[in-house]
Amino acid sequence: MDDDRANRNFGRVVVGERNQKIPTASENAGFGFQTEFISGGRFQSQKGGVDSEKANRYYTQGSFTTPSLFYYAGQGWNLGILLAPRIVLSEGRVVEKEVRTIYDSEATALLSKEISGIQVAFEVGRGFNRLDRYGFFFVGMANYGSVSISHSSGFRITGIHLNAKPELENWFGPPWTGYRREIYGGLISSEKTLFWEEFRFFHYVYSDPNHNSNGQILSGQRLSGRYSYSGMEFQSRKFWETWIIDLAGIRLLGESKSSSNPWSENQTATNSYLGYLSLHSQGEKFSFAIAGLVTKKDQKDRLDSNSNGYASNFAEPRVLGGYSSFLLYQSLDLIHPPQFRDVPTKENPNFENKGNRIYGVQMGMDWYSFFRTDLFINRSDSILGKGNEVIGKVSFLSNDYGKLFAQLSVSYTVMDPRRTRVWITEPFTEEEPKKEYIRFYVSLGTQF
Repeated sequence: MDDDRANRNFGRVVVGERNQKIPTASENAGFGFQTEFISGGRFQSQKGGVDSEKANRYYTQGSFTTPSLFYYAGQGWNLGILLAPRIVLSEGRVVEKEVRTIYDSEATALLSKEISGIQVAFEVGRGFNRLDRYGFFFVGMANYGSVSISHSSGFRITGIHLNAKPELENWFGPPWTGYRREIYGGLISSEKTLFWEEFRFFHYVYSDPNHNSNGQILSGQRLSGRYSYSGMEFQSRKFWETWIIDLAGIRLLGESKSSSNPWSENQTATNSYLGYLSLHSQGEKFSFAIAGLVTKKDQKDRLDSNSNGYASNFAEPRVLGGYSSFLLYQSLDLIHPPQFRDVPTKENPNFENKGNRIYGVQMGMDWYSFFRTDLFINRSDSILGKGNEVIGKVSFLSNDYGKLFAQLSVSYTVMDPRRTRVWITEPFTEEEPKKEYIRFYVSLGTQF
């Protein structure tokens, strides 16, 4: 349902906490049980550009899960166990066709205790996590443990440790030793205070202790890295009746080391940033937004000791059109991988030459309670060149019998590479022609 949440909230995705699913003792004391059925899927394809870009590609995925909560609601404290077996079927082609079936499960123990208006909550197990509101850093499954302390005034402190893999893997798949990714850190947040609806500061450390570039343990080149993501997220209260400002900024610092044998080692340092701003208005029927996203780009077009692009292979942003936007994900150029993941991958994030400046306008219209249309107009400046994009999106949402959501979008992009091709030697050159791309994206979801 993230596509629907993001589309109606201008790229911001907020989901309920697991502990909040447990009823309070005043509502339903004692033991209880809740269950539901959730299924969904998405399909995306791209065409355009030149043959060398392998532009004719697609990816489709379907998932099924049945979250079941066993709980005990007491006076001032709650205990719960959340089990959610999930099956994911996927098929994709970037260079060649790949079909996969993934068996996984959420299994999380929940405990919360309220003391004089202060609630302390613990979670441990495996589950789906979202560490930032806009998906610039981490969205996905992980083994994790967290503790949070919150006050009724809206102030919260949270600490968390995750052991994650960026690609989809079976629950009983290969051991994670040797190429696991660890994230630990925390956030401080405040809600509905002064002039903001929500204000968050976070600091996370991403550690890749011993990754193997070819996916096989004890062979190939060895890579390790340690990166810190320090960020801020802000959403203002409404002003001029319907207007809101969203802000997000992330500072990225770190280094990686690579070696092919015990006698040689290369080190690469990263010092980058990401900034996002959105000014939007939600009326009774019509909505409007102006947004911009900026990430730092390397000064040099080659790999060196300073690799200053912003990247995260756990990211899944839904701003500026989300998966519907070619300019946001830029997933056709395999030489320069995208700054955000598009489909599950085993590769380390590439922090080289990832700079992108993308600005856009969103106009939405709720024709009926169940039918909505959106138009996005984006412009970007990145390593692929200067691009202009138009996205048309249609959304359906029904809450009559459970919850049903569907979304269809088509985007058309024109890119100017701004590069010169040399045929033999100077002055036998020509300017590369403009390229056209088209991207289709469909997502569906049901919840009962």
